[in-house]
Amino acid sequence: MASFVIRTLGELGDELSLAPERQRASELAGGGVALEDLVVLRNERLAPEDIGRALILDTTHTRDGLVDLVSARRASAPPRSAKKRVRAGDLLVSRLRPYLRQIAFVHPRAVAACGGVPLGCSTEYYVLAPRDGQRLEYLLPFLLGPEAQAFLAAGQEGGHHPRVPLETLLALRVPVGVVRSRAPASVRVDASLAEVYRALGDFQRALGA
Repeated sequence: MASFVIRTLGELGDELSLAPERQRASELAGGGVALEDLVVLRNERLAPEDIGRALILDTTHTRDGLVDLVSARRASAPPRSAKKRVRAGDLLVSRLRPYLRQIAFVHPRAVAACGGVPLGCSTEYYVLAPRDGQRLEYLLPFLLGPEAQAFLAAGQEGGHHPRVPLETLLALRVPVGVVRSRAPASVRVDASLAEVYRALGDFQRALGA
């Protein structure tokens, strides 16, 4: 005879969700290397004395792998709440509405373009850093690809402001082939991003921006 245990919803805890979106995300996780084995979450906060002079990214300032510094500079109101510090080599993944592709690698050229002021971001971002010292550029095409985007879209929870829980993001499986080729792939992605930022810089200078 089969046995079973009856538990109340209050006893399930935050780590166990009955939301169908979470179950669908689990189905999509599949094989490969879990993202949590490749990255660490950084929650470093900007020092209070740095917030007023920092360049702050919100979730509209990253898209398709790039950081939109021009739009970030146009922000008129100073930040009113704590912000996360952003460093070169970080990977920013918005937890709000992931289907908008609000994911970006923080390229050294983007940091250099800040002119020495600190770079920060909204707490709506997950700030990912390498777990083992490896570069993270190689993850950018994968995270922006259709399979990962479908996984993130399925994993979002909430109605008015759907967000992806951290545990769902970290459960995402990166194909073994992507991980094995991460060193040369990171070099290629880095070179492509450097060229884009160089071209954008040239364009802004031509406009006198």
